[in-house]
Amino acid sequence: MAKRRPHGGGTITKRTDGRYQGAAYVTDTDGRRVRKIVYGVTYDEAAEKLGKLQDQERNGVPVPSRSWTVGRWLAYWLEHIVKPNREFNTYVKYESKVRLYPVPHLGRKPLTKLTPAQVRLFLAALVREKVPPSARFESLRVLRNALNRARREEIVMRNVADLVDMAAVKKQERKPWTAREAIVFLRTARAHRLYAAASWCWFLGLRRSEVLGLRWQDVDFEAVQFTPANQVQRAEGKLVLKDLKAESSKAVLPLPEFAPTLSKSGDTSRAWNASRQAPTGGRRRMRTWSFHRLTEG
Repeated sequence: MAKRRPHGGGTITKRTDGRYQGAAYVTDTDGRRVRKIVYGVTYDEAAEKLGKLQDQERNGVPVPSRSWTVGRWLAYWLEHIVKPNREFNTYVKYESKVRLYPVPHLGRKPLTKLTPAQVRLFLAALVREKVPPSARFESLRVLRNALNRARREEIVMRNVADLVDMAAVKKQERKPWTAREAIVFLRTARAHRLYAAASWCWFLGLRRSEVLGLRWQDVDFEAVQFTPANQVQRAEGKLVLKDLKAESSKAVLPLPEFAPTLSKSGDTSRAWNASRQAPTGGRRRMRTWSFHRLTEG
């Protein structure tokens, strides 16, 4: 005789294959009431799984509205969450990491059943494939970000990638130029049309993108100071002018004594003022110059 379930406790029936099937109505992530099925080898196993499902419902945690695999979720996350809300270059970096590493190894696994052990095996496979530590580090970081979003949308209960240690990455040691090397470089580049840009990079520590983004309106010759506000980046094959991200990058900087003469003289003035803002809003397209040519000819 079948065991009698309490009112609202769902149903449990025995299947023709000998297993037990539990069913109850719960809410999915789209807000719909759906009938969810769980299975067990024994009645008690099916009852335990059904109880967990109903506890989830009572706690307001919906079930996924579709059967997500890791690969499908990563594709959705990239297209509908990262691409519309992040910088294009960030999207390109995330897309390449997802395509090259997590998808080939984890793409077919059910998202809700992904385990820390599977993530560790994925990282071990990257080691065997001799993927550099920095790429392994970035791959796990991207996977963590994607699973964090899945957790926020209540598709998964926890982020299993958070339970896996990051790969150790040894930072590349960089040897700065000596004062003598800098003087030799600046003397050699003095006749070049981009000498002003090279000098500003060297004396003030500006990044290439920040120098390219400087405009006349950012420079106050009377107060002997200037305020970096923009940077030039390449996005979708075009050069665009964008705001600096960090507020610390927009700090007022002193103007070197040589700057007014250097920036307003001859070809350096044209190099300095090479960018022009387009009259339309949104992304501002730029005419600019190539910094790497400083070392040519």
